[in-house]
Amino acid sequence: MLAGERLKQQHRDIDVEVEAAARGQGDATRLAAALRILRRHLYLEEHLLFPPLANSGLAMPVFVMKRDHGQMWPLLEKLMAACMVGVAAGALEGDGRDLLQILQMHNPKEEAVIYPAADQLADASLQDALEKAEPPEGWRCEMAR
Repeated sequence: MLAGERLKQQHRDIDVEVEAAARGQGDATRLAAALRILRRHLYLEEHLLFPPLANSGLAMPVFVMKRDHGQMWPLLEKLMAACMVGVAAGALEGDGRDLLQILQMHNPKEEAVIYPAADQLADASLQDALEKAEPPEGWRCEMAR
């Protein structure tokens, strides 16, 4: 599976749980798992995909993606903290809705511009890294507030 397809599937998996949270119907355990996927997803993009893409003439789209990540980050952290203490699904609705709104604007841009370019640059080492890389403890996205 190409890098772009793998990352698009992560978008879908994350969106399912964030959408449920936005409706106040989510399950904290499943949402926490999706948020861990989102954190890793952001790490993979910022550390593996974005540097070569920025150097290949896509500096502005990469900047926009990083800015979006920075907007997501406080919501990701807040929702994860709530999940870890077992907050009821209904209490996650507002932050879930806010994160979903950002994702709905962010993902189509990324899928249309970033992922096709990444697939053109991808080699076996990138594919391998996308499967194995994990964010270090305490990692934050570059533009996190």
